[in-house]
Amino acid sequence: MTMVSYVQKKGKAVVLLSTMHDDKAVDHSSEKKKPEVIQCYNKTKGEVDTMDQMVTNYSCRRRTRRWPMVVWYNMLDVATLNAYTSFTAQQPDYMGGVNNARRLFIKELSKELVMPHMKRRMESTPTLRKHAIEAMGRCGLKRLNTATTQQQDDIRQEVQSKRKRCTICPVSKDRKATSCCSQCTRPVCKEHKHQIIICEACKD
Repeated sequence: MTMVSYVQKKGKAVVLLSTMHDDKAVDHSSEKKKPEVIQCYNKTKGEVDTMDQMVTNYSCRRRTRRWPMVVWYNMLDVATLNAYTSFTAQQPDYMGGVNNARRLFIKELSKELVMPHMKRRMESTPTLRKHAIEAMGRCGLKRLNTATTQQQDDIRQEVQSKRKRCTICPVSKDRKATSCCSQCTRPVCKEHKHQIIICEACKD
């Protein structure tokens, strides 16, 4: 293997590792006198630079000091680009004429990936926080009444028996509640609960 460090500009070095070359040959015919490793890379590996540029435009990377996370973010970016390339190869008419088709594809792909997890969380956790329910609603998932009547009754009885703190009032008030919300089953005090009166004929 041969490692080449080519400094085209001050403070900017390009380091390449090649298994094809075994010498330090330089092309003296050109003005920049680039090594043959650099020229071979430019001729055969231009798609790598194109991929890096496309990944940089739409990336899921976040600032982190953990190098495994850096590798994981790069794997996600490359996998997303490969998925878009494969999909558009099979569906050439996908969003024809749209400039940001790849961004829309990534947005739709991310929704499809997280939707099963959101559904499982919503079904298994009847007492989700309000902000979590609102975030799921923005993704197109409406809250379903998955908790059975028996489960809701059990939660209500537990709140009434233990007098838990109201989840809306500030902690400094320490206001206890004996009733809970019929949808999220969180304990609420008299100030923050709203009663709805329904007649016998309309209750069903």
